[in-house]
Amino acid sequence: MTYNGPVPNCLPPKFLETIYLGGDFNINKSRDYFLEIWKTDIPLFYNHDYESFIIKKSVFEILEDKKLGKNYTWFYIVEPHSGLDLFFGNHPVHNEFLLNYMSKVVIEEIKSGNCKLLINYTVDGGSNINKSNFEKVFNFTRNNQIKDEDVYLIFSDFELKNNIKKLGYDYNIFDYNFYLHLKSHEFNKLLLENGNATCTNDEFIDGIKKEKKDFLLLTRHWKKHRIFLLNKIHRLGLDKNLVSWEKSYYNEKYVKELLERDNNIEFAELLKETSNFVDVDDIVNVMGINNENKWIYLNTYLSIVTETIFFQEDNTFPTGYLSEKIWKPIGHCQPFILAGPYGSLNYIRERLGFKTFHPYINESYDNEKDDYKRLELIEKEIENFARKTNDQKIEFLYNVKDICLYNRKLFLKYGVINGLNSELKKIFNFLSNGENSII
Repeated sequence: MTYNGPVPNCLPPKFLETIYLGGDFNINKSRDYFLEIWKTDIPLFYNHDYESFIIKKSVFEILEDKKLGKNYTWFYIVEPHSGLDLFFGNHPVHNEFLLNYMSKVVIEEIKSGNCKLLINYTVDGGSNINKSNFEKVFNFTRNNQIKDEDVYLIFSDFELKNNIKKLGYDYNIFDYNFYLHLKSHEFNKLLLENGNATCTNDEFIDGIKKEKKDFLLLTRHWKKHRIFLLNKIHRLGLDKNLVSWEKSYYNEKYVKELLERDNNIEFAELLKETSNFVDVDDIVNVMGINNENKWIYLNTYLSIVTETIFFQEDNTFPTGYLSEKIWKPIGHCQPFILAGPYGSLNYIRERLGFKTFHPYINESYDNEKDDYKRLELIEKEIENFARKTNDQKIEFLYNVKDICLYNRKLFLKYGVINGLNSELKKIFNFLSNGENSII
C-alpha cells in the first residue's frame, strides 16, 4: 500500500520507480509513461470490477487484525494485465514468473488456511493459454505446499476449468465474460445518452424489408482466420458486403498460407496495396469499446464475427476466450455466424442464456474441434446464405427476428448500471462461501 493507493501484488520491484515517476504511485496514471519507458504495458494492475463488495486491506493490517482476535478468511489477489506473456515470464522485458514475487508471509498465511490465492484475469485472454505456462502455476502451488482448494482462478475462458481438471488439479475456477458485462453497460449508457449510436428494436424490425448488403465483417488486427474469411467474401464479391481491413497490419505469413489454400493472387495484392473501411477511417487506433455505429448493422443481413481466437495455440490445452466482438451484433439486434473457438455457441447458450440461429443457419460448425474443418463449414454456410434470393434473405430475417429481440433484451440485462449485475453476484458467491471473507 502506498500513500496514493495500492500497487499490484507480485509486482517486480524494478517497475516501482517507473510507476512512481509516471503517476506518483497511481498505477492507472502511470501507464503511458510505463509504456514509453518499457515499450510494453504494465504486467499487473489493480482491477476495480469487484469494488462494490470487497474490503481492501494491506497484509500488515490483516496480520494486525489477527493479533486483536479478528479472524477471517482473506484473498491475496494477483491480476495480470496486458498479455499473459508478462505474467508467465515469456517476454523480453520480464522473463520471471510473477507468482515468484509473492512474499513468504503470504505463502505461510495460505498454507495455514487463513488466506486464499486468487488469480484474476478478465481483461483479455486467448494468447499464452497453454499447458506449459499453466504448469508454472501448478509447480508454484505444489512446491509451496499450497492446497488446490485454496487456489481460485477467475478467467474469461470457458475451457480453462476442463483443461486444468484433466491435468489432475482441483482449483476453484470461474469463467467470467468480462466483455459481456462491459459492452452491455456501454450499450445501456449509450441508450440513455446517445440513442443514435445503437440500433433499437423498432429500427431493426422496420429495416427487415430494406435492401441490404449480405455480410458485415470487421477486421482490425490480422489473424489467419480473418484473412481466410475475407478471401471468401472477396470470392463472393466485395461490393455485395461491408468488410474492413488495414494494410499496415500486413502479414506475409498469413498471405502465404492464404495462397497455398486458395491461389487468389488478386486478393493477396489487394490486401498488400489497399485498406478498406466501413465506418471509421482509423482502424489502427479505434478500439472495440466505446465505438458503435448502428448504420453498418442496419445495412447488412448477417455479421460474421471473427473472434480473437480461432486457431488454437495448444490443442491439448485449448482456450475458450470470447471478447467484446460477439456482443456487438447482439446489442444491435443482428444475427451472426461466429468464427471462434470450438463450442462457443454452446457456451453462450448453456452458460449465458442466449439463443442462436439453428436451423435457419446450420450451426454444426460449432461442434467441429478441428479448426480447419470448422472453418470450411463456416465458409460453406457463408456461401449458402450468399446464394439466397433477396426474398429468401428477408424471410430469413423474419424467421430469426424473435431470437434477435430476445438476445438483445437479455444482453442489456447483463449491464446493470447501478448495483451488482448477475455475473458479479455469482462471483461473490463463488468467492465467499460464507459471509466473513475479505479480498
